[in-house]
Amino acid sequence: MKYFSKITRGNIYLSPLNAEDYEILTKWLNDDRISDWVNNTKAILSLTSEKAFLENISRNEDSTIKALAIIKKEGDKFLWIVDLSRINYIDQIATLWISIWEFEEHNKWYGTDAINAILLYWFHTLNLRNIDLHVYSFNENAIRCYQKVWFKEYWRRKETHYCNWKFRDEIYMDITKTEREEKNN
Repeated sequence: MKYFSKITRGNIYLSPLNAEDYEILTKWLNDDRISDWVNNTKAILSLTSEKAFLENISRNEDSTIKALAIIKKEGDKFLWIVDLSRINYIDQIATLWISIWEFEEHNKWYGTDAINAILLYWFHTLNLRNIDLHVYSFNENAIRCYQKVWFKEYWRRKETHYCNWKFRDEIYMDITKTEREEKNN
C-alpha cells in the first residue's frame, strides 16, 4: 500500500508523504503552468533534489513542518501536498502551504476538502490558534478556495512577484481557531 488515510474529508484523504512520488513532483514543479503559481518559475528542479526533499520531509524529523499528501479516494490518486510550516508551538501559530498540481482535478472541491480536514487536525490535534498563508493576486481560484473556508485577507504586499512580464501582489490571509469554531456552529 502506497498511501495511508490519516484524515478523511469528502472525496479525499490525507496521507503521510511517500518519497517514491519524487518523479511526479519533479514533473509538476518544472511545468511552467504550475511553477508560476508556487513561485518556482526561476528554479530548475532535478529528480535528485526532489527525491532528497521528499525523503527529508517524509521522515517528519523537523518539528516545524508537517506535510501530508492529498489523495483522491477514487483510485488512491496522488493529487497535491498540503503542509504546515513555521510551526511555533509556544505562540500556537503556523503557515499553510497547499500545492495544487493536477490541472484535470481543479475546481472539484478537493482543495477545500483538504484545507477543511487539515484545519480541523491542526487546530484540535496540534492545538494551534492561528494559521496564515500567502497567495499571489493572480491566483483567483486559490483565493476563492481560501475564502470558502473563512480565511480573510489581513495584508497585501504590492508588486512582489515577477511572473510573465508583470509584477503581482502577494496577499496574506489568516484564520484563528476561534473564528473557525464560530463559523462551524
